[in-house]
Amino acid sequence: MMTFVLVGAGNRGRGIFGKYALDNPHRARCVGVVEPDEARRMAFAEAHGIPAGEQFATTAEFFARHPQKVADALIIATLEDIRQEPIALGMAAGYAVLCEKPLGLTAKSLVTVTDAAKSHDGLFMVCHQMRYTPLYRLLKKILASGELGSVINIEHSENVSFEHMSHSYVRGVFNNDSLTPMILAKSCHDMDLLIYLIGRSPLRVASFGSLTHFRPENAPSGAPKFCLEGCPAASECPYDVRKVYFREDTDPAYLRQMGVLRDQRELFEALKTNRFGRCVYHCDNNVVDHQVCSIEFEAGVTASFVMDGHSGIERRRTRVFLSKAEVDLDTSRNTIEIRHSNGSRETRFPIKSQGGHSGGDYAIMENFSEAIQTGRGEFVLTSVSEALDSHLLAFAAEKSRLTGQVVTLEAFERDVRLETA
Repeated sequence: MMTFVLVGAGNRGRGIFGKYALDNPHRARCVGVVEPDEARRMAFAEAHGIPAGEQFATTAEFFARHPQKVADALIIATLEDIRQEPIALGMAAGYAVLCEKPLGLTAKSLVTVTDAAKSHDGLFMVCHQMRYTPLYRLLKKILASGELGSVINIEHSENVSFEHMSHSYVRGVFNNDSLTPMILAKSCHDMDLLIYLIGRSPLRVASFGSLTHFRPENAPSGAPKFCLEGCPAASECPYDVRKVYFREDTDPAYLRQMGVLRDQRELFEALKTNRFGRCVYHCDNNVVDHQVCSIEFEAGVTASFVMDGHSGIERRRTRVFLSKAEVDLDTSRNTIEIRHSNGSRETRFPIKSQGGHSGGDYAIMENFSEAIQTGRGEFVLTSVSEALDSHLLAFAAEKSRLTGQVVTLEAFERDVRLETA
C-alpha cells in the first residue's frame, strides 16, 4: 500500500487523489493533509480519518512538525503559484512526488524546478494524465509499432465546452493570465500529447488567438454583475448560474471548487457573492477563448493544435496522417478509427476506463502507486524532462501569440536559461 500526504485539498486534491484513496483503501492511504482553508481541511481529514495532529494549514507547518519522511509520497495539488515550496521541500525530504501541472508560472521558474528535480533520487511524476488514458496509450502503441508507416502530420483539437469555459476560464481562478496563460493552464496537456505521440522534439511554433466573446461589450442589455441579482436575459442565457450549477448532472468538480457546500440552499447563497455567480460578461477575465498553434517537429513532422472554448461537447480529437493510413481518435466516442491507404477500414477500442479525463485521473494514481511499490520505471510516463519540453512549448506558443513571431524552441530555452542564470 502507498501512503501519502496531500498538499492542497481543493477540487483535484479532494476529488481525484483523495477519492482514489477512499475507493482503493488496499492501494493507497492518505495520512496527512495540508490545506489553508479550514473547512476544506477538516472535511477532507474527517473523510480520511486523519487525526488533528496531522492536519496543517501550510507546507511550512507540516515540515516543521515532520522534517523527516512520514509517508511514501507527497501529492501536490495546490494552486500554481504556491507549488514551488512543497516541491523543493518534498524532494529534499526524499518523498516520491506527484505534482499537478503546470510546475511553474514562468518559463524561468519552470527551468529552475525541473533542473532541481532531475537530481532528485526519488520518483517524480507530473500530472499530464492524458498520457495515461487507455485511449491515448492505445494510439501511442499503434503509432510506435510502425504498422501504419511513419507519422507525417497531426491535427489535434481540445474542444472545451462553453459551460466548462465559462466556469473555469471566465468566472474561475484560471481566468486571468496574471496567474497563467490559457495554453499553459488548460492546454499544456495537449502540448505534452503531441510530443508523446510524435516521439520527437518540437523545433518551431507559431500561435494566434484572442478573447473574443466573454467581454463587457457583449453583455445583454441590463445584465447585472451577478446572475442572481436578476438578469433580463436569464431565460435565454446558457451561462445563467441556475442552468449551470443546479442540474442533476452538474459536474461535481464545479461545486468542489466553491468550497464545502452542504446543500443547494448554501450553493444558492454562495452564488450571490462568489466569483462563480458573476455574469460571464462582467468578470476580470483576460485569457483567450480560442487559440491555434502550428508546430514543426524534428524530421519534418508537423502538427496543428486548436483550443476552442465554445464547443457543444467536451472532447479531444486527434487525427494522425501517416505514410500508410489516416487515424482518427475521438474521446467522446472512445474509439480509434483507421483508414488504410489500400481502402480498408477498421475501428479499435481501448480497454474500459474509469474516472475523469478519459480515465487518466484514475490511471495516473494507479501508475504512481505501482511505481512506488515496485520501483519499476515503466510506470512513469511523465518524467520531469518530458514535462520541461511540453511546458516550454506552451510558453513559447504564448510568446508567439503575443509577439506575432515564429519562436524557435532551442533559442527560446537558451534565452530562458540565460535569464535564470
